[in-house]
Amino acid sequence: MAVLLAAGALQVSAQSLKEGLRAMDFEKYEQARNIFKELIKKDPTNGDNYYYLGQAYINLIQNDSAEMSYNQGTKIAPASPSNYAGLGELRLMEGKKFDAKTLFDKALSFSRTRSGTYTDIHAIHIVANSMVNVAQDKMLVEAENLIQMGYEQNKKDYDLLVAGGDVYLEKNDGGNAATFYERAIAIEPNNPKAYSRVAVIWLRVKNFEAAQNDLNRAFEKDPNYAPAWKYQAELYYAKRNFAKAKEAYSNYLANSEPSSANQIRFARILFLSKDYETALEKIEEIQQTEKENLLLYRLRAYATYEVISTKNDVEKAKQGLEALEFYMKKTDPKNIGVLDYQYLGRLESKIPGKDSLALVHLNKALEMNPDEYDIYPDIAKVYNKLKRFNDAGDTYKKYISLSTKVNAGDYYLMGKAYYFGKSYALADSAFAKVNEMKPDYADAYYWRGMSLSALDPESKTDSPKAIMDKYIELQTADPAKYEANKDKWKKDLINAYSYLGYFYLVREKLPESKSKVKEYYKKVLELDPENANAKKVLAESK
Repeated sequence: MAVLLAAGALQVSAQSLKEGLRAMDFEKYEQARNIFKELIKKDPTNGDNYYYLGQAYINLIQNDSAEMSYNQGTKIAPASPSNYAGLGELRLMEGKKFDAKTLFDKALSFSRTRSGTYTDIHAIHIVANSMVNVAQDKMLVEAENLIQMGYEQNKKDYDLLVAGGDVYLEKNDGGNAATFYERAIAIEPNNPKAYSRVAVIWLRVKNFEAAQNDLNRAFEKDPNYAPAWKYQAELYYAKRNFAKAKEAYSNYLANSEPSSANQIRFARILFLSKDYETALEKIEEIQQTEKENLLLYRLRAYATYEVISTKNDVEKAKQGLEALEFYMKKTDPKNIGVLDYQYLGRLESKIPGKDSLALVHLNKALEMNPDEYDIYPDIAKVYNKLKRFNDAGDTYKKYISLSTKVNAGDYYLMGKAYYFGKSYALADSAFAKVNEMKPDYADAYYWRGMSLSALDPESKTDSPKAIMDKYIELQTADPAKYEANKDKWKKDLINAYSYLGYFYLVREKLPESKSKVKEYYKKVLELDPENANAKKVLAESK
């Protein structure tokens, strides 16, 4: 009887562990947390229970609780490797790579042979996972070496094979990632996990058809597999099919759990998919009940700026700034990063009187990471607001010299900054580059014509005229388009016609001058009947 009861207790414990791991796999982290708490009550000496509880806490964005669980696990079961791996993951999340490596080495040391090989496959796969699960400072080379060491010893461990795929996925080695995932599929063909991971490979390279095929393979094995629904939502967001993406994420929440952590993940996916309006709505909804979550304040600030980036909404900017300042005040200083200072400066630049502060914080972000070239255009915009136009032009020039993402718009903005800074030769060069890159972009011809005319105020050369002719040709080529946009283009067209009229006025010896002067100033009056200068010139030329 005693033997039967003991066997029954072991079976219940094993089932509960299986349920806890299944809850983790389905991203039901609150449920997993509760299961592992119960398991610890039943068996307080099992170190792995503390580790899995800590993993649940990490995924619930409760790192302090995870730390407590791992530390308790190392005290209760000092020879169990898993909790050292968990602590190493936390140190890596904090950017403390040396401390993390020490803890990972400790986790692996219990199975180290004289030849330096680690024989505990479970320890190998959880340490490798911990090395790549973090957002930054991943230990990819070390993780790959561990996976290869484990694979040489056991080619049929499903968790090790999936971990191997994850490591190669983070290395952007899709070929090896797919190989490991497919090996896992061969071991457990009815497990949807590896199928859905293969889909992630295709998502990374924007092969949406292949990604959908592998997600379908996952759904065939389990139509309720939550992570597959999450990746399905990401696929739809990448394809800009927002209605289906939200429906897919609703399925994810239904099959995982509507915890605040999962809701925050949803808001983050919305933000990363550039659906900023919906992301902000979701964040504000979550904050109705989650008022203490600092990460929400940060994400809210980021989303707020993106929503108003092209608008003049001072009140909204103040709300975003308040959220970010609250986050930066309350969080550990080591958690404040480049993006925090960049968005701080961006939000400040939207609020009158805070431009100087914006420059300070944007430059602080650039000091923290000089390779974050996208900060330069933000700085240039603030210089423009402060009417430090040549500084703005120089900043765009620096950005263009460093970035690999430069387009015609960047040269155009540099040209306008130099034009208003009266550096007309530099402006002309910038607009000439736009003409080269986009020969049909009319506005660049206009501003280049203005720059050349400023360099040649007495119209001694034909260059400004030729450029202004091209501008007018492009704007008037399509009569229907011209009529639809005439009011919007009116100011620039008046300046262009006025310049051409002036050109022929000072070139009075040209045989066509008299008729051209009348032609162009009449066009000015068609757009602006009360234009005093045009009236005066036409009256004098009768």
